[in-house]
Amino acid sequence: MLRRVATWIAVGGMLAVLTGSVLAQEPKKPDATVKLTEGSVAAGIGWNWGHGTLSYKGKTYKFKVDGLSVGEVGVTKAQATGNVFTLKNLEDFSGIYRAASAGATAVKGKDITSLENDKGVVLELKSATKGASLKLALEGLKLTLEK
Repeated sequence: MLRRVATWIAVGGMLAVLTGSVLAQEPKKPDATVKLTEGSVAAGIGWNWGHGTLSYKGKTYKFKVDGLSVGEVGVTKAQATGNVFTLKNLEDFSGIYRAASAGATAVKGKDITSLENDKGVVLELKSATKGASLKLALEGLKLTLEK
């Protein structure tokens, strides 16, 4: 009986420590932000973005987007915004973004959430257009900085 009580006290103590450390963590500050506002309509696919802008270290850069669409009928203008994390060098931004980890999912409800490229850059992207769901191509989301 005493052994069980001691075990429950130990488990309760560990949970309290873990809960406290999670609550104490501040939200991560993004290294950059992205905005996708341009695109073209493709028959049978929906809205397919062509370009976006990256705001990084006080400067704005244009980039090309492949592999993202909005499939809803009646959406005439769609926008998406996002935060970029672990971007240490501008050159690391370009690449193919996929689900951020084996346990993560690229689609959460109707919004794409956490994606990561092969250089470890993480993109949290969401639709800024009410009622529009973002759809990610099977190959992933390809972002390429324009020169």
